[in-house]
Parts: sequence; structure tokens; C-alpha cells
Amino acid sequence: MALRVETEKAGDRTIYRLEDTDSRASASISPSFGFNLFDLRLPVRGEPVRVIDAAADWAAKPSNPGRNGIPVLFPFPNRIRDGRFIFQGKSYDLPKNNGPNAIHGFAIQAAWDVVEQGVDDRGAFVVGRYRISKNTPQSAHLWPTDAILEIRYALKGSTLALDAKVSNPTAEPLPFGFGIHPYFRLPFDPAGEPDQTRIVIPAERTWTLNAFLPTGETPPVDDRLDFRNGKPRTGLKLDDVLTGLIYEGSTCRCRMIDLAKKTELVLSFDKPFREIVAYTPPDNHKVIALEPYTQTTDAINLAAKNFDAGLITLDHDGSQTLAIRLETKPIE
Repeated sequence: MALRVETEKAGDRTIYRLEDTDSRASASISPSFGFNLFDLRLPVRGEPVRVIDAAADWAAKPSNPGRNGIPVLFPFPNRIRDGRFIFQGKSYDLPKNNGPNAIHGFAIQAAWDVVEQGVDDRGAFVVGRYRISKNTPQSAHLWPTDAILEIRYALKGSTLALDAKVSNPTAEPLPFGFGIHPYFRLPFDPAGEPDQTRIVIPAERTWTLNAFLPTGETPPVDDRLDFRNGKPRTGLKLDDVLTGLIYEGSTCRCRMIDLAKKTELVLSFDKPFREIVAYTPPDNHKVIALEPYTQTTDAINLAAKNFDAGLITLDHDGSQTLAIRLETKPIE
């Protein structure tokens, strides 16, 4: 198996490219714009297929950070109501970048540091590091403490692995949430038909939303949001937060199935992830975002009201590891 890491230029930006020449899989990452993995090609019936969607010129001219590739959402995913919260008695006001709300944290378009790259038994890999105070110093006063996020992308065979670690380098408690916002192309063939697809999300409940913000209620999924037995991509209109995820051991698996190609793309993740946001862009009926989150939207405000919203708090020198996998598999 021939694995390698290469760098290339896209405009004035350096792109890291992971390759497996045997499976013909590849992954391209832009450290200077959110450590976004914007181009992922995995084998589908022996041919490399682009399974992540981004604009054709995005590498050289990245923009619209929440709508291309795999955006990284940290130290909070999705919205914070009115851009305001109170933590340990202190009030914080965030920039309102989504109508009246703040959205998707500070790391999403920051320039990250590449701290390691190479090849080992887990594949061709690159490691990026983001620290609030170093990479977005203008945001350091906006969060209760400093924080460090490291992400390791590794590619081997038909699998892309994302391993993340969040660390608290300060003496004060660090509240955070983590998520990704991948835009999956489905069907895999751009000429394919959406009705020849199935989306499986093993979630039993949903968060009731008002203006995209949770009320605190988590009723059972209704027919519109029950994806346990699969639904075609055709006609879906989603911007919902699903919870009550079903795990097989320590892993939850969502499946995006292309019946014409007899192949599925499996998104799997470990138990720190509690929610899946399902979103269908209104301008592209062959793309769907399935977003694993460690918390629900506006968790830091819900937690202050004693809702179990998934907010994680780390003490001094505390850390949290997180694992996500993307893999293509044939089906019969």
C-alpha cells in the first residue's frame, strides 16, 4: 500500500494532500482556512469518487466557511442565542454573525498550525493545532478560558479518520462543544438520481426548535425525522437537531447509501457525540450535511437552565478525545 503526504499551492495557500495510491483515495486539507478538509475522494466500486462538496475554486479562494468541505466548529457548534451567555457569573457577548445569534465558533476560518505529518500504520496523516489565544487572539476575551484543539486526519484504504483532542491549558474551567459540518455529495455520481439513495440516521428523538434554537424539549422523532429505516434524499428539507442516538457498543453509525452504485458511505463516531444536525442546502438537492455534535445548539445557555444539553467542561490540564470515521463500503 503506497501512502504519502504532499503539499501543493493553491493561489498563495498551502494545501496538504493525503494519498493512498493503491485505493486511489485522497484528501486535501487547507490549514490556513479552518483546517478544512475540502476534497475527499474514496473508492466506490474501484473508482475514486468525490464524496465531499466544495466550490471548484475553493482551495485558492476560500469563502463562505460554513458551506464548503468539512468545517470545524469550536469552541461551540451552531448557534448561541443573541450571542450572549453567562458562565460562572460572568457575562460574555459574541459577535452576531447569524442574524441575532452567534454561530459555529472561532476556529472555522482561522489559520491553524501544522504540527506533524507523515505515514504510519494508520495511514498518511497530518495534524493541525488551533489555540484560541494564538490563532484567533481577537477572540480570546470572548470565551471563559483559552483552549487547544488538535485534529489528526489520516487516510488509508477506503477510510478517512478524524481524531480530535481538546485540552484546557488554563487554571479555570473550560466549557466547550465540538462538531463538524460535512457536506456530503449524494448520490455519488453527479448524474445520479436522488431517489436512488437512502439516508440512515439511528436517532430516536429530536430537539424542538424555535427559530433554530432548542426549547429544551426532546420528543420522539415523527415520520419526517425518523431515518432509522432509511429515507431517500429526494425532497428532504432539513435543518434539525436529532438526539437519542443509538450506539452499537461504543460507536454510532449513519449511512448514506447510493443504490445505483451499490455502495454506502458510513459516518461513524464515538460516544462523546450526542447529537446529529441534519441539514439540506436549499440550493443543492444532491448534497446533505450530517453533522455530529458533542452538544445541542445553544447548549451553554440551556445548561444554565439545568437542561442536559451536552456542554462539556474541562478542569485545568483536562482533555477530551473524540473520534470520527468516514468509510465507503460495497453493499449487495
